[in-house]
Amino acid sequence: MTGEPALGDIAQMKLKMIVNFRTARRGGGPVALGVCLATLAVLRAGDAHADRRAYAETYEAVTAPKGELDVEMWSTYARDGEVMNGPTTKGFRNMLELEYGLTDRWDVALYNLLDVDTGDTGQTGYAGLKLETRYRLLPAGQWIVDPIIYFEYQFLRYGDAAHKLEVKLILARDVGPWNFALNVAAEVERLREGGDYVPETEYAFGISRELFGPSLKLGVEIFGKAEKPPEESTEVFFWTGPALSWAAGVHQGALHGLWATVGAGRGLTSHSEAWYGRAIVGLQF
Repeated sequence: MTGEPALGDIAQMKLKMIVNFRTARRGGGPVALGVCLATLAVLRAGDAHADRRAYAETYEAVTAPKGELDVEMWSTYARDGEVMNGPTTKGFRNMLELEYGLTDRWDVALYNLLDVDTGDTGQTGYAGLKLETRYRLLPAGQWIVDPIIYFEYQFLRYGDAAHKLEVKLILARDVGPWNFALNVAAEVERLREGGDYVPETEYAFGISRELFGPSLKLGVEIFGKAEKPPEESTEVFFWTGPALSWAAGVHQGALHGLWATVGAGRGLTSHSEAWYGRAIVGLQF
């Protein structure tokens, strides 16, 4: 992606670091040796995380590399329910995602959902599944922003909706250590009772920056939705909060990517859940 060094540049940087490391060992002193080790660690940490997430909700313009399997565990807490990709009631929603790169620009993913109700509704257990696919319209850096089209289907066992269909446009850009990402989505959900269809508009926007190299990113995001239930006025949801992402390179065997992202914040409208928290851990095979 734009703003990241090419593979050849990374190789040259690593070669220079090895030469400097050997020089430091022969007589460069402990300071030079420490700088070499720290720089090499940052390079190892940042060069193998094609689908690492900088935000807790906002999607960046990335897809899984061809032939690679990503495994992600999402855990979302909502004190009173109703947060995007969270539980339908008070408690936790855990999502296990298996994502596979069909090509370098197209991936598919399966999520299995497990809810833990901390209230008295009894909605604890297997909560349904999601099928997702993303397609990168153009190679990264061709336009002023990188576009990705996203489709999703949900089958849900808890909550008002039994089925959901969503189409989303992901626009993002890396500018040096900065990332800017915008998501706009249209969704329709089929209610469990009555079978009515409810349209929704969803949105998310995030800004993040690398800290001390690509292994650590700090960002802030806003996201929400607007929906109109049958015979009711439009409900507007809006959340905002920071996100922190960390990645560590693992290069032994088939396992070569480990990252974690945490985010938290609060809702700013009367319909929104007051507080939310989310942790995402990912591995690449």
